[in-house]
Amino acid sequence: MMLSVTDDRRPKPARRIDKFAIIALKLMITGACFWYLSWQIDLRGVVSFIPRLELRWIAFAVLLAMLQIPLVAMRWRKILDVLAVINRRMTNVSIIAITAVGLFFSQMLPSVMGDGMRAWLIVRLGCDWRNAVTSVAIDRGVGVGLLIALGFVILWLPSSFTALGGYRGLVLTVYGLLLFAGAVMLVLLPRLIPLLERFARLRWLAGFAASARRVVLGPKGPAILGLACLIHALTILCIWSVGRAQGLTLAMPEAAVLFVVVLGVALVPISVNGWGLRELAVVALLGRHGIAPEQALVFSVCFGLVLAVGSVPGAPAWVLYSFAPLKRSIAGRP
Repeated sequence: MMLSVTDDRRPKPARRIDKFAIIALKLMITGACFWYLSWQIDLRGVVSFIPRLELRWIAFAVLLAMLQIPLVAMRWRKILDVLAVINRRMTNVSIIAITAVGLFFSQMLPSVMGDGMRAWLIVRLGCDWRNAVTSVAIDRGVGVGLLIALGFVILWLPSSFTALGGYRGLVLTVYGLLLFAGAVMLVLLPRLIPLLERFARLRWLAGFAASARRVVLGPKGPAILGLACLIHALTILCIWSVGRAQGLTLAMPEAAVLFVVVLGVALVPISVNGWGLRELAVVALLGRHGIAPEQALVFSVCFGLVLAVGSVPGAPAWVLYSFAPLKRSIAGRP
């Protein structure tokens, strides 16, 4: 009798080829987006906007991006605390260092690589793999969930930007349905978890769901959600600062709408960290409000570079900080 071979049983080289193919496809899509933009804009005009940038505002935006590192670390540490996996090696400094490394890899490589680095490094400090992956996934989910919630609120603000080129109603509908589904899921989890635990292959999902519910609705939930809101607020301020660097007098509601656009596009996993798609969206949005496409492109690229430079502290943390696991005792030696 022939047994079907599942994806999980494929040889490792085949799985590696699939991963490289996905990354190559994302690179192609990113390149195609920039190629399309190159035909729509005057590249000489783009170059002419660069010397006009006020570097003090760019530096301020970079500082805001760097300030997010310890805040993300604090949020993640509280999640690890809820999961009861904190040990003496998981100090505030070590969690900040791991977070910096993860954010650095997320900027230099696809974001999943940064999350993988965080899970791997926290395992080296003594956490088990299941809780490591669970903590990173919940941390990522909290950030995305708050982005959707804030986006839904922001798009009701009195700003001409909220029209989103006629797509405001569609975006509000999608975000509203996602929020409703998330709320219903949280309410139903106490009944769903026992059902999932009946099936051996779904027990990991039941454990993940129970952990996520403890994080969001537990006593540390308000602090975790508050930190997520503060992190997003710094991103909005960062966007506003990049606009000031170009002489764009963006009101905070307009910067908030751009925040929804640039981070919402980054959630679509078809390009490298949103590059290319973000530029198309920003050029289209700002172009509807009288901003030259060349200036809009410089704005979007500057924002992406600010995030990349803001993650640079992760490089020395990766090189200098010791994430070596504890040596196990040998043959009864202490």
